[in-house]
Amino acid sequence: MILKFGSFGFRAVLVGLACGLVSPLCFGLENAKVMPVGIRRLTLRTVGTEVSEKTNGSAGRVALAKPLQKDLTFKDVVKGEEDFVKRELTEAFLLTESYEKEEALGKFAADIRSRVNVYAPIFSYGITPKVTLALAVPFYSVSNASSMDFTPSETGKAFLNRLSNNYNNQTQSAREAADKLNNAVGRLNDKLEKNGYKKIQDWSGTGFGDTQLVAKVRTSEMPYLATAVSAGVVIPTGTRDDPDNLLDRSFGDGQWDAFVGGALDQPLPAQFTVNEYVRYTYQMPSRKKMRMVTEDESIEVPKETVFYKLGDKIEAGTSVQYENDAGIVSGAGYNFFHKVKDIYRAGESTRLLTYETMQQMHEAELEIGYSSVPAFRRKEIAIPFEAKLGYKHQLRSRNMPVTNLLQLEASAFF
Repeated sequence: MILKFGSFGFRAVLVGLACGLVSPLCFGLENAKVMPVGIRRLTLRTVGTEVSEKTNGSAGRVALAKPLQKDLTFKDVVKGEEDFVKRELTEAFLLTESYEKEEALGKFAADIRSRVNVYAPIFSYGITPKVTLALAVPFYSVSNASSMDFTPSETGKAFLNRLSNNYNNQTQSAREAADKLNNAVGRLNDKLEKNGYKKIQDWSGTGFGDTQLVAKVRTSEMPYLATAVSAGVVIPTGTRDDPDNLLDRSFGDGQWDAFVGGALDQPLPAQFTVNEYVRYTYQMPSRKKMRMVTEDESIEVPKETVFYKLGDKIEAGTSVQYENDAGIVSGAGYNFFHKVKDIYRAGESTRLLTYETMQQMHEAELEIGYSSVPAFRRKEIAIPFEAKLGYKHQLRSRNMPVTNLLQLEASAFF
C-alpha cells in the first residue's frame, strides 16, 4: 500500500507579506507641510517587525502556517496511489473495514515565523515654495523560520493494526504504510520537489522593493487652516514572489500603482496641531506566472501566466501633533486602511486566489523625537537635523498580518 499526498490547500496568504507591511512614504504622522524652496532632505527610515499570525475574514487570529496544518485522510491515500490495481485494492480494503474516506490517519503540524526589516532612504526637495518632490527606494531583509511534523491519529494506528492482524494478513503492506506515515513530512517535501516546488524549510532573502515617487503641493495656508494635496506613482522595481516556493516573500506587487491624497492641518493653542488625511491608491492590472491551484489540488498543478488586478486601497486618519521651540516633536494618531478584493482571471483557480483578499485594518500610532531646526534658525546649531521614534499598534484587522511596527528615523537638511 502506497501513501501519497493529495490536496494540501496551500493559499496565497503567505505571498507578498513583506511588501504589504510597510509603505515607506506613508509611515509617520501626516501633515500638510512642504519643504522650503531649494532645501533638500535626506531621511533614512528603519522599520522592523515579527509576524507569526494573521487575521481571517472574521477578524479572528490564525497562525501563518494554518494552510499547512492539514489532515491526511484516506481520500488522500487513495488519490495518491498511482498503481491502478493497488488503488482498487485499497478502496476495497477501506470498504471492507468500514473506513470513511474523510477519516484522518494523522495531522500535519506546522509553525512559520517571519522577521521583516525595511530600510528606506527617502530624498525630498523643495522645487518651489509650495511644491515638494520625494523619492523612496525601500530595501527589504526577510527571514522565515519554519518547522513541520506529522502525528498519526488513533484511527491511523488502528488502521495499521488491522492491516497486520491474522485475518487480513497484510504484514508487508502494514510495514510499508507505517514507514510512510513516520516519514510523512519527508514524503511531502519529496512530492513538492517532484512537482517543481522547493522544500518547506527556513528561508531568507533581501532585495529592493517598489520605488515610490510623490509630489506634494501646499494649496492654502491660513492662521486657522493649512491644506495640501499629493499625487504619485509606485514603480514595480521590487522582486515578485516565486510560484515554486511556498514560503517565499515578494518585495513588490509586480505592477504600477497611482495614488492621490490630501491633508488638512488645524493649528491649536500651545503649539499643538490637528491633522486629517486621506489617500486613494489605484493598483493597475498586470500579468504574472502562477500555480493553478484549486480546491482539490494545489501541488500537482501547472504554472500559467494569468491576468490579475490587486484591489484598490483607501487610507485615512487623524492625529494630534506637538512641536515646541526647544525642538521636541511628538504626536498620537489613528489610521484606517481598506483594500478591496483582488481580481484574477484564472479559471478554476480564481476562487482560491481571490479568497480573503479583501483587507481592512485599524491602528494607533505614536511618535516622539527631536528637531534641531528651531535651534538652527536661532543660529545656535550649525546643522539642521531631525530624529524620531515611531510605533504603530494594530487594533483590529481582517485578512492582514498581525504586526506592530517600530520605526527609527533620522533626517538631515541641506
